[in-house]
Amino acid sequence: MEILELKPIKNKKIVVYMSSKESAKYFQNEEHSKLIEFLKKNNIDFVTVDFQVDMKEFGKTQFAKILNELKIPYFQVDIPDYAMGYLYQEILEKQEFQNELFEEYESMEDKDSYKGLSLKNWIDLLTEEIQEREIFLSLKLRPQWIVKKMLDLASSFEKDLVFFVHFVQEDICEDICPQIVENLRELGIKVISYNKKHTIQKVIF
Repeated sequence: MEILELKPIKNKKIVVYMSSKESAKYFQNEEHSKLIEFLKKNNIDFVTVDFQVDMKEFGKTQFAKILNELKIPYFQVDIPDYAMGYLYQEILEKQEFQNELFEEYESMEDKDSYKGLSLKNWIDLLTEEIQEREIFLSLKLRPQWIVKKMLDLASSFEKDLVFFVHFVQEDICEDICPQIVENLRELGIKVISYNKKHTIQKVIF
């Protein structure tokens, strides 16, 4: 079982290019000439993806075929199930308990009674606790695990200078990308982002 530990990699410079894409359909696109040019020009060592895709099916895409032709390995990065399990189970248990309280509250004739107000306060408190844990899981813990996976991959290359590209599903990038970028930069990794809100260079691929 892996331990979540983020430490700078000594004697190695790492550069990551981050790009958000609207959907997994991008990988099916047959026109990837600009992407090929980008990968070659920047000597990309590997590619990581944060998309809700089955990697066996992903391996059949035009995108994966191009990477295979260029001998560039690709990996899906995410939080391990066991690392997410405890918090996720806690969230589910609180949601189940909250539903039970809500059913009891809805069935009450006098919701303004002491018991009714107490139930309402309890339901509201559980709502806040669930939201806090969901935010921590998706916007704090998950980004840290993604960065750890990136570091492990970069460490496996016996080079002093490692370049890779990280593709993120656009509908989650706005929430998760800032945290990933912050974590990477705190570890001394150079990050170059290409997305709608933060374009350092006008590059479309």
